[in-house]
Amino acid sequence: MEEMNELFYREPYTKEFDAHVTACRKADAHYEIVLDDTAFYPEGGGQPCDTGTINGVSIYDVKRNGSEIVHYSEQPVEQGTSVHCVLDWQKRFDHMQAHSGEHLVSGLIHQKYGFENVGFHMGEMIQVDFNGSLGFDQMREIENQTNEIIWKNEPIQITYPTKEELAQLDYRSKKELTGRVRIVTIPDGDVCACCGTHTATTGEIGMVRILTCEKHKNGIRVQMLAGRTALLYDQKVFDQDHAISGLLSAKMLETSESVKGLQQQ
Repeated sequence: MEEMNELFYREPYTKEFDAHVTACRKADAHYEIVLDDTAFYPEGGGQPCDTGTINGVSIYDVKRNGSEIVHYSEQPVEQGTSVHCVLDWQKRFDHMQAHSGEHLVSGLIHQKYGFENVGFHMGEMIQVDFNGSLGFDQMREIENQTNEIIWKNEPIQITYPTKEELAQLDYRSKKELTGRVRIVTIPDGDVCACCGTHTATTGEIGMVRILTCEKHKNGIRVQMLAGRTALLYDQKVFDQDHAISGLLSAKMLETSESVKGLQQQ
């Protein structure tokens, strides 16, 4: 893994910060900006990058390129100057909730069934592939266990074990790791090598909602939501059921039975 000493690791709750521009290069129709330190998380490990502004200039993409973290913009900022940077904090916190929620789900599945997370992507939904088969009822049990751990509001621990400590540690990892390894531990839920950003406590994840569980290759693909996005989804489902109950003159939570009655008629 990388050295992992950037501002987004040292102080992941940084919303605004000042930095020095060490490079600003024109490349095709965009500019590549490099800072001496940054709170912008670069895309990696299944987690999308942060966006925001540098001195008011919009940053639409951030990637790690070797030892550099490159911020992409359509306008330049002057090399050698000091700049004020602002993250799209709602987007960053959504990613933190999602990534921590995914760790809990993946960790609990690994504990209970021994299956590995073999694919992870965060977009409008969190998508996780596992190398074993589970049904939706089993995933509902995992969802309930996940939310019970969230409600305990335990601290999420970030550590950098020594090589000797790592050899004694039982943790999840998709690949063989060298160099400094960052371990994310959620009490009773998961121990995993990870380069992403996470909430400080399980309570800040808010909630997790499992949406689908479908066969995929030799295992399953799970789609889920966490935190604010899960709440917004549940509110939309509520609004839908409320509207349908009015159209059917049926009580909410009884709309499916009402539709079955119409079909029989």
